[in-house]
Amino acid sequence: MESISVVIPTYNRAALLRRAIQTVIEATTPKDEIIVVDDGSTDDTSRVPSEFEREVRYLRVPNGGAGAARNVGVEAATHDLVGFADSDDEWLPSRLDKQRTLMETRRDLVFSFSNFGQLFPDGSIEHAWGKQWHEDSRGWDEILGAGQPCSALIPLLPGVADVPVHIGSMYRNQLHTNYINVNTVLARRSLAGEAFRFGIGLPTWEECECFARLTRLGPCAYLDVDTALQRAHGGPRLTDADSIQVATARLLIISRTWATDEVFVREHGEEMHAIVEGLNKQLARGFLLRGHFAQAREAAARLHHGGLEKAILRLPAPLLSQALTLYRARRKS
Repeated sequence: MESISVVIPTYNRAALLRRAIQTVIEATTPKDEIIVVDDGSTDDTSRVPSEFEREVRYLRVPNGGAGAARNVGVEAATHDLVGFADSDDEWLPSRLDKQRTLMETRRDLVFSFSNFGQLFPDGSIEHAWGKQWHEDSRGWDEILGAGQPCSALIPLLPGVADVPVHIGSMYRNQLHTNYINVNTVLARRSLAGEAFRFGIGLPTWEECECFARLTRLGPCAYLDVDTALQRAHGGPRLTDADSIQVATARLLIISRTWATDEVFVREHGEEMHAIVEGLNKQLARGFLLRGHFAQAREAAARLHHGGLEKAILRLPAPLLSQALTLYRARRKS
């Protein structure tokens, strides 16, 4: 059995971190490695890893965001297979039952990922949350490729349920939205190489820059089964971001990845430019509704079409402010 390294980035989540580590312990073996990367916490996070009988490596770094923390964990990992667990989420005990063996058997796979559930504050769980997350109504046969039983690819241990597995390329799909929950990823460092790095300097979606690079390298596998739970809670979480943050991050990621791929631009450039246009339109509208007229004009200036946005933003600032006040009043009434 091939050992894995599990990277858990965290920031000021001591209470939630205990549960996250415990679920990783329950899903792994003593030969697997658990690495907690503390992103400059100011609470009791530093004490948590030492509370377990099992060794949990603890690395503290200056606060630099989830992407930078995950990068530190990947660099520190001693095993070729690397998985991730956010400190506010949980792994299921069956997290690696199939995924580890699949990655051992199909050594051409750059990474694999799966569906996941949503854990609510009252303890209830909604399974197969992925479709609500990525909002693509298509099935995985169409998204990634025809599914086949996991048992056709790997031997299953007694009592382990069979599930569909889809293998193919997610590179073009990831341009449109994020299908991949980082808590379900198991990646092979020796295939990923320098591409195995998360985005920094982004307001959100740090993992999506990494996924863009990984999906470009080769095939991945999707297991249609929950292997982790995303926790809904009252505190801030990495997936909380407004439309401006998301659009800003996606534009930066596209400029760093797909836009630098000459072959992709030649084959799918119109598709990529349409998405960039939509994101800039989203920024122009978002900034306008917040009263940030200078930033709205900058976003509108990048539009190739967007006549309405450009026309509105040519109005004098006092007139825009009056119109925005009336709009907000009507929304409240």
